[in-house]
Amino acid sequence: MKYMRRPLYLAILMCIAILASFYRMPALAQAARPIVLKGALLIDGTGRTPVQNSVLVIEGGRIRAAGPASTSIPKDADVRDVSGKTIMPTLVNLHGHPGSAAINGLDATPDYTEDNARKNLDRYLAYGIGTVGSLGEDEDLVYDIREAQRAGRVGGARIYTAGRGFLAGGKPAPGDVRYRPQTADEARASVRELATHKPDFMKMWMSNNFQPAVYQAIIDEGHRHQLRTFAHIYFLAEAKALLAAGVDAFAHSVRDVPVDNELIQGMKARGVVVIPTLAREEVVFIWAEPSKWLNDPFFVAGLEPGVLPQLQSAGFGEKFRKDPNLANYKAGLVMAQKNLKAMHDAGVKIGFGTDSGLVTRFSGYMEHRELQLMVEAGLTPMQAIVIATSGSAEILRAEKEFGTLQAGKQADFMVLDASPLDDIRNTERLSAVWQAGKTVRSISVAQATARN
Repeated sequence: MKYMRRPLYLAILMCIAILASFYRMPALAQAARPIVLKGALLIDGTGRTPVQNSVLVIEGGRIRAAGPASTSIPKDADVRDVSGKTIMPTLVNLHGHPGSAAINGLDATPDYTEDNARKNLDRYLAYGIGTVGSLGEDEDLVYDIREAQRAGRVGGARIYTAGRGFLAGGKPAPGDVRYRPQTADEARASVRELATHKPDFMKMWMSNNFQPAVYQAIIDEGHRHQLRTFAHIYFLAEAKALLAAGVDAFAHSVRDVPVDNELIQGMKARGVVVIPTLAREEVVFIWAEPSKWLNDPFFVAGLEPGVLPQLQSAGFGEKFRKDPNLANYKAGLVMAQKNLKAMHDAGVKIGFGTDSGLVTRFSGYMEHRELQLMVEAGLTPMQAIVIATSGSAEILRAEKEFGTLQAGKQADFMVLDASPLDDIRNTERLSAVWQAGKTVRSISVAQATARN
């Protein structure tokens, strides 16, 4: 018996070893090799001098190291040569509206659906926009989408939301879910209801009939719930009134007259942000003439089937040509660009946004156009890129997670075929988009880079 127990004992040990090995297999299978992208020009989003012939080490969806050619490379790494390319962070759009319109960009019927939101978030990411702040008009469905995304069940650009948003009292149009408080008490109650959903910030639309007591109550009650208020403005007088009331950010620029020193100094003293949305100012008139966008393969590559012929039709442009405010729209863009330059030079905090996602405001493409308009306004390509990456991540208070390509950050970046520091339009020469250390669907290189 003594000798018979020994084989049995060994057999049991062998079974235990096999079972242990079996249960270890999934963990071993999940341990992916580090990925190294080597040889690219690295623009890290901080504003520092870009790194030539860089090394970017990615592991577990995050950046393990980023630096010059001397950067240590793990022995077991999957090394990929990307010489001749440029790597920069994905963009952070603080002002979009995913879910508010159909993905084709032309359907004006209010239809806030999960399908529209998810498709728009995918479209943003395909264009290299890694984060979108949805500024109002969101139905409560947005919170489910946000939570599903943070749990890893929904992809696309990461979403931040202001929820429903606030407008002056009055009868809402069909599909308009915004709060419309008419008294200060109603305003405070609406903010308290909104706060139960834990939005990332609040949005209100300034208008002539918005009573000071009401918007003051929105801002004050928001601050009690640690919620910042982003305000839609147009006029200098509106901006000054809201600044005095304690607003935290302007969702558009002043567009009627040049900003003055009083506004600039007041914004600097309190750290109030302005998001110029220059592309929004352009899109409201650009269709009145044969649009240069229609000759841009990077724009065309992102259109849904059947949309291009509609945009090219004479009838589509005629609606814009007959708009009595056409000249004012064009002047608004010029003034917004002048005011951007003045505020940036004075040290006002600038955020990046476009108001894309609504009708004729095509998600993804407008963000690249925004960079171009910022440079046309007098900013350098590097200044525009910093605003659109680390600067806007900081405004979201998420700078520890994304916005720059530094050790510990999530590995979200674009790979470009040429440097945007040479020509800001080179952000359109998109080769690949990475999110959390993996490549995702991006706009076709063949279509996007073949210029007419």
